Amino acid sequence: MTRLELAPTGIYSFEETSRRLTQFEKSAYQERDGRLVRTLCIGAKPIAVELWWTGNALAVEIGEDLSPIEMEELTKILRRMFSLDVDLTPFYHRIDGDPDLGQLVRERRGLHVVLDASPYECLIKTIVSQQLNLSFAGTLIRRLIEISGERLSHRGEELLVFPTPAQIAKLSYEDLQQLQFNRRKAEYVIDLSRNVVDGSLDLGKLESLSDDEIVKKMLPLRGVGRWTIECLLLFGMGRPDLFPAADIGLRNALRKVYGTVEQPSEEEVRRLGEAWSPWRSYAVFYLWDYLSTTKKSS
Repeated sequence: MTRLELAPTGIYSFEETSRRLTQFEKSAYQERDGRLVRTLCIGAKPIAVELWWTGNALAVEIGEDLSPIEMEELTKILRRMFSLDVDLTPFYHRIDGDPDLGQLVRERRGLHVVLDASPYECLIKTIVSQQLNLSFAGTLIRRLIEISGERLSHRGEELLVFPTPAQIAKLSYEDLQQLQFNRRKAEYVIDLSRNVVDGSLDLGKLESLSDDEIVKKMLPLRGVGRWTIECLLLFGMGRPDLFPAADIGLRNALRKVYGTVEQPSEEEVRRLGEAWSPWRSYAVFYLWDYLSTTKKSS
């Protein structure tokens, strides 16, 4: 058994962060006795990790011994995923002057974006989720994992491991259609995975590119539109200044926050967002969270 504690940089609320995780990432995280449980891959090795908050650090427990190199890799993955090195103090200072947005941000103080385990996982989940409600998207993602991913035994139960590109690439379009994927989406998911396997799409090289360069590189791919790329940039790569001004959810949230009769135009949204740079990703993320919680309570 291996245990470690990972301290965050700056203000961090695991309660707020895990609240959103368990609401939107049910295919990846389970709650067990006050802990979050999910699977990860260290290299090609699948492991189960249990996560909880000690009061000032993210505690991690793995039910097996890891080598020093594996421990280093796991630490790197978790610090990246849970945005432990993202200090939100400058963001809070920037937003404090806005009496409307500042209030909802203060109510969520310490909420951090949690990234998917890899850009590939994020991209596949986002493509599957296109134009679907949250519940059905989650069902399809789980079915995809069940048909192609490995299974890992942990504390007497079976956990699913998100599939590799090679595992999804082996599927036929008909395999996914039998799971209620439409034909086009089945093609998008499998063809993209095959592109990763044959090297024509190298997601690892995206890290060195700017947001605009990534948009330009990814847009020609079938099934990958601007919304999908923006989700990849935010939830797959943790880019801090993403601003999807055309997003309907963002515009609805702004209408509620600022009490306007009509939804703001894309141009008006962009003008508002200028004041939040270089933290527009977090402004958007907090607004999305505000919208989801107000819908839930209404």
